[in-house]
Amino acid sequence: MIKDVMVRLDGSRTDDMRLAAVDQIAEQFDSHLIALFINVLPMPPVEGEGMAPAYSMELIDKARVVGHKVEAKLQERLARLQKPVELRRFDAFGSTISDIAAREARTADVFVTMRPNGSSQDPEHLVESVLFGTGRHLILIPHHKTTVPAFNHAMIAWNGSREAARAVAEALPYLRKATIVSIVIVDDGDLVEDQAMLGENLVEHLLHHGIGATIHRVPKVGKIGSTLVAEAKRLKPDLIVMGGYGHSRLREWLLGGATYEMLHNAPVPLLIAH
Repeated sequence: MIKDVMVRLDGSRTDDMRLAAVDQIAEQFDSHLIALFINVLPMPPVEGEGMAPAYSMELIDKARVVGHKVEAKLQERLARLQKPVELRRFDAFGSTISDIAAREARTADVFVTMRPNGSSQDPEHLVESVLFGTGRHLILIPHHKTTVPAFNHAMIAWNGSREAARAVAEALPYLRKATIVSIVIVDDGDLVEDQAMLGENLVEHLLHHGIGATIHRVPKVGKIGSTLVAEAKRLKPDLIVMGGYGHSRLREWLLGGATYEMLHNAPVPLLIAH
């Protein structure tokens, strides 16, 4: 069950979209909400850069004051949800944000934030850190979404991998609530016999959990990620379930191409797990 829902808030206007998603989840699962507010402090100067220590401390103190104001507004906004809620605030330098988020998310069932878009508000390294460092799933909200619908139609991106299996296991509570579950399998040119059987065992497994699902086999057009995006636009699900692939934090996180594509371009909320 989904009993602890953690959401990252930063005082920006996108908080309303994050809170719409967690409110939807909490409503369905009677969940406790944990709001994570990381107030970013300016980095102290490197020795020799010329900034006086006193001035550096003044900047840090000002950032803390700004954090107090944001925290007060967040408390007011959270009170309007009329649900069990807890606000956790951390004052931290930017280099530690990802580690804090991952540490806190390990004791929640799901971590909700915006889909990374290259901005400082939604950094990719934070999503990466939670995805690979917690053993929990994330729900990422597209920036163009003004409301988050009930998760009535779930689309599973399935390729039979360990990561995909992990995502399905994490998604079971949502899949039980859905009225439609679509399993999308991209034909990437593997042996016809293997491709024909892929997904059948997943249908049986989901049936054992009381979940009916339909397989949709689609030819790969271009890259797998862009094919999944196109199929999501055609099927119009409320939620996409997908495994996250990657082994390193170096170039493009060395994420699989499909993972990178979906993280940045999924047209609806994305449930992703590693």
